[in-house]
Amino acid sequence: MGAPAAWAPEDWAELRALGHPVDHPQGAMILLQGSPSDSMLVIESGLVAVSVSDESGHELFLAFRRAGDLLGEFGYLDRRPRSAMVRAVAPTRCRTFPATVLDRFLATRPDAARALTAEIVGKMRAVTDRRVRYSRGRIGDRVVRVLLDHCAQFGRTLADGHARRIEVPLSQLRIADLVGAKPRIVGAELSRLQDLGLVDTGYRSTPRRLTVLDPAGLHRLAEAEPGDPDPAGPPHVASVRHHLG
Repeated sequence: MGAPAAWAPEDWAELRALGHPVDHPQGAMILLQGSPSDSMLVIESGLVAVSVSDESGHELFLAFRRAGDLLGEFGYLDRRPRSAMVRAVAPTRCRTFPATVLDRFLATRPDAARALTAEIVGKMRAVTDRRVRYSRGRIGDRVVRVLLDHCAQFGRTLADGHARRIEVPLSQLRIADLVGAKPRIVGAELSRLQDLGLVDTGYRSTPRRLTVLDPAGLHRLAEAEPGDPDPAGPPHVASVRHHLG
């Protein structure tokens, strides 16, 4: 795994040497909400889901993280209990760095300390931007934004060179958590997008994965205002927006 953009390769290599790898089977809890923040982790391979549990015990999905992403970095910085839980949704290997080891390393590597800060600030900005975009507009618009973001981050172009399969388990329930809607409403929006030929909800695929059949059409839908004429042909944007209500 190469060094993240903000890191000098030599600093990243030295940091990795200080950690120890831990393998987690699919379904394993990697970080537990409320537990002590005594380490930071880097995902070396696999995929995890980040979520939070409210006072009633309801679990709310926040994001997927993959190889190269940090875990537990906020708790490492402020030493407060873990603010979220992390589960492996595929077999996952993480490299774990005890807080005391990180403290000594960063104290003697100011460039590495700045790189870590830059990486954390970048993640905070991205999370804030996503929360804003997923909370404004009609539910149909929010669902489209979620699909486009995950298509860009986790999509794989299929043999036709056009459609892109979202290679993470972006379930109806997880989309509902992200956009703040009931799962049945999200299901209806996905069905309408499928009827319009923009997505395939993946009922026939194993494992089940969403596929964006027409990425350009979905982008046009996201960018157009209600009632605008279709900027590039069918599906007609005004008609699609009527369906997405």
